Order: sequence, then structure tokens, then C-alpha cells
Amino acid sequence: MLRRIAALLLIMTSGWLLYQTHSHFLGGSDLARAFMAEFDNPYFLGPAIGGLLGLAGGLIVFFGGAGGAAIAITGGVISAGLSVYLGERLLPEGFKVWENEASVGVTILVLAAIAAVVGRD
Repeated sequence: MLRRIAALLLIMTSGWLLYQTHSHFLGGSDLARAFMAEFDNPYFLGPAIGGLLGLAGGLIVFFGGAGGAAIAITGGVISAGLSVYLGERLLPEGFKVWENEASVGVTILVLAAIAAVVGRD
């Protein structure tokens, strides 16, 4: 039961990171054109890839598959690690951690680690 709760929180956190990345970089206009314009931007690709891997791993863990936590851990490392490498702080001014890709990436990493450690039902 605790594994599924961790997986559900992982899915919601990864979805938030994808929503935040989409609204910050792509906006609401022509999605394909905006995506191709941001395709080589590491500030966009790091959180986007991390969010996708976290979401996929969370769904695999939630439905009882094997290896989902490892996929989500990889997504958290990519998102948080690349964000910190590119100069983003883990604790931003004003403590708005939900608007910071590095903080959300660390949260994905912690939730995936919890899902990996907790035994299956």
C-alpha cells in the first residue's frame, strides 16, 4: 500500500514538473513549432526528460511492474542534476520550491527511492 502511495505521489510530482516545463518554455501557442525551437535548450530538455522518465517509472511502479523505480530515479537524477549543473539553486529565494526544477527533481528522486525500498504487496 505504501509503495502505491509513493508511486501516486511520484506520478503527481512528475506531472507537475512536465506542466511547469511546458508552461514556462512552450506556452500555449503552436506546440510543435515551440517544441522544435526549444529542442536544443538544456534548460528545457533536462526537466522535460526527467519528468517523462519519472512519470513512466511512477506508472510502472503503481501498476506493479518491475524496474519502474529505477527509471524514475534516473529521471530525478537527470532533472535535478542538470538543473543544479546549469546554475539553479536547490532552495530558491522566497522558498517557492514548487516552481524550481531542481527541487522538484530532488523530490522525484526521493519518492522513487522510497518506492524502490518499500516492499511489494
